[in-house]
Amino acid sequence: MRVTQTMLTQTNLKHLSSSYNTLARVQEQLISGKRIQKASEDPVVAMQGIRYRTEVREVDQFRRNVSEATSWMDLTDSTLNEVTEAVKRIRELTTQAANDTYESSQRQIIKSEIDQLVEHIGSLANSKAGEKYIYNGTMTDAPLIDIESLKAYLASTDPAAPVANIYEGGTVPAGSGEIKFEVSKGITVQVNMQPETVFGEELFKGLRDLSLALQDSTKTGKDFSTMLGVLDTLGQSLITERAELGARANRLELVDNRLQDHEIIAKTIMSNNEDIDIEKVIMELKSHETVHRAALSAGARIIQPTLLDFLR
Repeated sequence: MRVTQTMLTQTNLKHLSSSYNTLARVQEQLISGKRIQKASEDPVVAMQGIRYRTEVREVDQFRRNVSEATSWMDLTDSTLNEVTEAVKRIRELTTQAANDTYESSQRQIIKSEIDQLVEHIGSLANSKAGEKYIYNGTMTDAPLIDIESLKAYLASTDPAAPVANIYEGGTVPAGSGEIKFEVSKGITVQVNMQPETVFGEELFKGLRDLSLALQDSTKTGKDFSTMLGVLDTLGQSLITERAELGARANRLELVDNRLQDHEIIAKTIMSNNEDIDIEKVIMELKSHETVHRAALSAGARIIQPTLLDFLR
């Protein structure tokens, strides 16, 4: 078989082109930090990469859900703490009013402060997390309490005035729905408190009965002492609700810790699948550069530079 100059040239160019492709591939790996640039280079790595990335994105979303749920619960706990403090203050005022040395004018002053505290509790019932009302069940776009109706309810002297009027829509909330966030695969946590258990009719009716009693001159210290038991029941109910909320918050913290560990593991696995060993790639690049220079040197010797050299 006769080997011609054309065959030598074409073979040399072919191998040089292959060497350039190899250098380009290794350089892309070094620049991007990834083993492959397109799925066709290694379908198995690409398929596993898609799965690992999906898992990482899923964990990221769960962590965002946990963060939002934590914010919701923190705000709920803060408002419940204010309600508890308001009820405590009302109890202190009631204890003062139970003293039979107090005159009607003094009890009227106590009534005015209690009415203000009840209105404050009503405003706390309309607390919002962002644009969502947190105490109206699944109806997060509407407030729970109509403040003007609450003021009218407190100002009324009719003992039979319906407490339902103070709520938006004129009905006492019942079974208004749970708001749950998915914080892990298959795990949901309720973030809201039911309005009927926190701001139910017992709370506002009990406080209004106390307000009415304070403007009744026939009431004695014994009557107010009896009402202290009602306030203790309301306060204990709030403490129970806060304890339940705290239990959920503790669980949420444990879930968040597990998600942090899961995220680290998932990203480590994804990195092992996709990322290059930079020291190894640098050595590979240097090796291919040496081979490429040798190929260029050999090609320069084989390919004749002039027509005279070819004729010799």
